Amino acid sequence: MISRGYVAVLADPHTDDSIRKILESWLARFEKVEQVVPGVQAGNTTTAIPTPQDLIPADHLQFRVIQGGDFAWAYLTRGRRVIETTGLPQEKIALCLDILLELSGVTEIVDQHDDRRLDELERDGLM
Repeated sequence: MISRGYVAVLADPHTDDSIRKILESWLARFEKVEQVVPGVQAGNTTTAIPTPQDLIPADHLQFRVIQGGDFAWAYLTRGRRVIETTGLPQEKIALCLDILLELSGVTEIVDQHDDRRLDELERDGLM
């Protein structure tokens, strides 16, 4: 199955407060948000995040944003300025792009197939 993906570059590095604001945006716009429980002992267990205050703090975070029968994964690291997303392609706007569109502080969204720009972001230490 072919997936889609995007990288959003933000103006400021992620903090617990900024991550909670991202969750607030997602919870207002989409049906459900789940967080992959941090730590190797958790495996791939997810837990629902009904409010931003339910965030389980960790350095490396993974979320599943669900809308109807569709979902997108979002990956971010505290102290970094990017959010990476993956999901299934859609005829309409892909959910993995939609979850990035109304976030505060996004300065750029890069398609996963734009290798030149992704290499630049990696060289700049953003990825």
